[in-house]
Amino acid sequence: MDEKKTSWLYRVIRWLVWLFSPKFRLEGEEKLPEEACVIVGNHSQMYGPIAAELYIPGLRRIWCAGEMMNREEVASYAYRDFWSAKPRAFRWFYKLLSHLIVPLSVLIFNSADTIAVYHDARLLSTFRESVRLLQAGGRLVIFPECYDEHNNIVHAFQDKFVDLARLYYRKTGKALRFVPMYTAPRLKTLFFGEPIQFRPEAPIEEERDRICAWLMDEITRIARAQPLHTVVPYPNVPRRQYPVNLPEQAGSRKRTPVDYRGFSLRRLNEPRFSHAKLLLGWIFYFAMYFITENLIPPERCTPIHCALDDLIPFNEFFLFFYAGWYLLVFGSLIFTFFYDVDGFRHLQKFIIVTQVVAMACYVLWPSRQDLRPEVFPRENALTALMGFIYAFDTSTGVCPSLHVAYSLGILSVGLKDRLLGRGRKLALTLFVLMVCVSVCFVKQHSALDVLAALPLCLLAEILVYGRDYWLPRLRGEKPTE
Repeated sequence: MDEKKTSWLYRVIRWLVWLFSPKFRLEGEEKLPEEACVIVGNHSQMYGPIAAELYIPGLRRIWCAGEMMNREEVASYAYRDFWSAKPRAFRWFYKLLSHLIVPLSVLIFNSADTIAVYHDARLLSTFRESVRLLQAGGRLVIFPECYDEHNNIVHAFQDKFVDLARLYYRKTGKALRFVPMYTAPRLKTLFFGEPIQFRPEAPIEEERDRICAWLMDEITRIARAQPLHTVVPYPNVPRRQYPVNLPEQAGSRKRTPVDYRGFSLRRLNEPRFSHAKLLLGWIFYFAMYFITENLIPPERCTPIHCALDDLIPFNEFFLFFYAGWYLLVFGSLIFTFFYDVDGFRHLQKFIIVTQVVAMACYVLWPSRQDLRPEVFPRENALTALMGFIYAFDTSTGVCPSLHVAYSLGILSVGLKDRLLGRGRKLALTLFVLMVCVSVCFVKQHSALDVLAALPLCLLAEILVYGRDYWLPRLRGEKPTE
């Protein structure tokens, strides 16, 4: 088949979509027949078609609602199909939006590898173009869900697409195969299941029921075989209504350890192990720590001081909280790595953001504090240990305080953990607050360093949690995850 001619604008849009959308991997790709086939998947809102366009290899076309390709029909179809269930108070906005997207919709869906689908007499042209694709050995990708519920994984399928197999058999004498595909945005994976073959000798009504039932059951089976995750449903509903693949586990208060069996460095790009790559951020940190601590002389650093520092006395007993920070960071990383992968990802991303920004501050605007006592007011084991810490950790590179930033990052992750009880959240909050205060009492930081860490943490909070956590709540939604 001839390839579509695409404009430069569409190519730019396609690249931007690839850049900012989840990077899907293919699992079970060996189950795709080398000859022509129909891939049938759950729609998963926009994720299914985008993933199919970007990642399914070879000659392929995607069935697309013809109304989204027709300038006169885009607005009414988009509002009816996407946004008619939105809260009444905001529907005026979505009606306006449905008109604003018309030129963009026409450009994108006519330039992409699509075949227009209609539900009137024009359906014949859809079938003819689809059969030409299959005769050329291509793959047809279909997302046939409708609004009738089937289960928590997939909505019921519209079954008329099965008639393609009868038309294809009449043209070629070959029995067409249908391959189930589970689109899992949260796992960033397209899973392919066992194909089912059309039986030309069977009544078409029987084949519609048999093939659709097999495809829906196989997609459900694939989804349930994966770790607990949120399923992005076909309808455009609030995030708080998103189902999970294993509802029987969703309400459990018992943590299960992450299964690292089969882990190797060669498998770091697989979704179940890819989070381990975030540990590489610590290499950056220690490299920059060496530079800022050893290659920037103190005389080049700006002293950090405020009147509040003079009011805060040195107290070695705060060393328990200051030193406890090391156990807090290490313990949090170990715990989340082995028991809460999502929490580990969020914590590491939070830490990396604060690391990068703080280290840039240390290099571009070197800082130091001159608050350490020349002579300790008391001599005991704690002051002796404090002297050792002074020798190990120099007084440069202090603003903003990473001691505070990391602690607040751990607190942010802990407070969002649904499986962490209220008592433990309260204890974590009090300990983190004491850690933040302790840096001033042991004279490792100025109060200004603590304050400077707050906007840094706000930046990290927005980057890590803004889109998936805070934005839905600002809209009055409560995400499933």
